[in-house]
Amino acid sequence: MVESRAPLKIEISHKTVVFTVAFLIGVWFLFLIKEIIIVIFLSIILLSALLKPVEWLTKRKIPRFLSVTIVYILTIVIISTTIGLLIPPVVKQTQEFVSKLPQIITTVNSFLIFNEIPVEDLSKILARQIEQIAGDIVKVSTTIFSRVLLVLTMFVLAFYLLLEWDKFIRLIASPFSGKQEKKIINTITKIEYGLGMWLRGQIALSVIVGISVYVGLILLGIPFALPLAVIAGLLEIIPVIGPTVSSIPAILVGLTISPLLGLAVAALYIVIQQIESNVFAPLIMSKAVGLYPPVIIISLLIGLTVAGVAGAILAVPLVITVRAIVNELLVDEQKLMHTQDL
Repeated sequence: MVESRAPLKIEISHKTVVFTVAFLIGVWFLFLIKEIIIVIFLSIILLSALLKPVEWLTKRKIPRFLSVTIVYILTIVIISTTIGLLIPPVVKQTQEFVSKLPQIITTVNSFLIFNEIPVEDLSKILARQIEQIAGDIVKVSTTIFSRVLLVLTMFVLAFYLLLEWDKFIRLIASPFSGKQEKKIINTITKIEYGLGMWLRGQIALSVIVGISVYVGLILLGIPFALPLAVIAGLLEIIPVIGPTVSSIPAILVGLTISPLLGLAVAALYIVIQQIESNVFAPLIMSKAVGLYPPVIIISLLIGLTVAGVAGAILAVPLVITVRAIVNELLVDEQKLMHTQDL
């Protein structure tokens, strides 16, 4: 006789239902305030970059409020002066470049056809890619400047966080006690340190690449050197893809003068990128970030796919944050397992 089996029953406890509903509501709430979360994250990145100068002044018996104010004023003066010096020539040369872009594309296309290179539509592809990338950058910039209130909130929030950073850390860790409190404080400190080092290192690399490109293009006699150098410096913040994209308009301009000059511009960008990747980046970013290149590339591709240019820019800071949290948890677990083995 075949024994009859009782039907399988799946029981779900009330706690599981409550937890699931609470989790879904939490995810939905985080989605609603995603812009606020981004502003807070950007504020912490800004704080991380300015915290060391503030602490340096504070250690020299300068009051905390005055230290933060001095650092903010100096930062605003440096940014305003840089923008004021760059904007007039950049705008002028950029307008000239944009007006001559169709002519540049036509010249490149004619060169390819004349030399019987089987990529007749390459100029159209390049033009489409440049327009798409420029559109993404313009869209991100427009979003930022159109939300002036959020940008001002970011700077104000970073200012107050700088004033009360130690108290803020203790407030976050206050619900915990003992080892858990210490772990939370260590995690926040590591995140702040990693983000600050990343931003300062990235600014240094962008300045180095921008100046190198400008000097190289001037020596080669390439027009529009300043906007091309600014593009190279700005796109340096996007690993791997940024330097390649920034070289395209410069190479196109070089090709309109002569094929040899186009190749010289390509060689210039390759040399600068190789020096940056093998000399400056290891000295600056490896110590600052401590991430392996494959991790950076994968995080970049994920960020680019999920959120475009903005996602690519924030990908590495997010990885730094997650790594700091995971490392702190793993170190604690490893210490616990080692103690139990003993």
